[in-house]
Amino acid sequence: MPKRVALVTGGAQGLGAAAARRFLNDGFAGVMLVDRNGEKLVATQRELGTLGRAEMLVGDLRDPTLAARAVAATLDCFGRLDVLLNAAGNTERCGLDDTTSAAFDRLFETNVKAPMFMMQEAVKPMRRQGSGTIVNVSSMLSYGGPPNLVTYSASKAALNTLTRAAANAVKREGIRIFAINLGWVHTDGEQQLQTGFHGMPEDWAEQMGRRMPAGRLIASQDVAGLIAFLVSEPAQMMTGAVIDYEQMPVGVFDSHPALAPE
Repeated sequence: MPKRVALVTGGAQGLGAAAARRFLNDGFAGVMLVDRNGEKLVATQRELGTLGRAEMLVGDLRDPTLAARAVAATLDCFGRLDVLLNAAGNTERCGLDDTTSAAFDRLFETNVKAPMFMMQEAVKPMRRQGSGTIVNVSSMLSYGGPPNLVTYSASKAALNTLTRAAANAVKREGIRIFAINLGWVHTDGEQQLQTGFHGMPEDWAEQMGRRMPAGRLIASQDVAGLIAFLVSEPAQMMTGAVIDYEQMPVGVFDSHPALAPE
């Protein structure tokens, strides 16, 4: 059986880079990294090149031509495509009162439209092979988010519905599609956001992590392990699942003020 090939959006850093690293460590023939940050992409490609073959394509996912170009580049380099990981995303802060039409479009173009057309292009070679796996990175905020992430939350809810519908469309063609609802993950991007935008101290992740059941925040490598399972043979009987990757079950609390004893 030929060794597998993965196409990873958001591959320059964070979860995308961690998953690409895991793919190569697991024996993939190669990875195609797609990201708009060319400088970081070059550095990540150079690092991953010590583990296996890593190619790259610089591009913005809001470019309607990028999906076709990314899949074509993957096929040109490797001759096949087995895994698509849609890890890129826009976490722009905007709520009910301050979401502009332009901000709404940016969020939905990156978080919904781009994964849609990446999947549309990726399933073409997967159909010819009779196999393939797609993983979309979503968010626990798809259940509903804080006031400054209203539009982001809506975009991730749409992505989850898109995931289930797409999985249903190709379920008899050997192609499986999943989404992962991420909890709080400590990535380079999150570090920059929390310290630069929210004014948190440099050690915010350690402070917040100590409050979590595991005593730390989720790491990119943790999520990469779940992705590795979803694209593996033991998960072949699953498709269409939207998986909560979070330390606390949805809808429950440690305690509730209204129920606290007097």
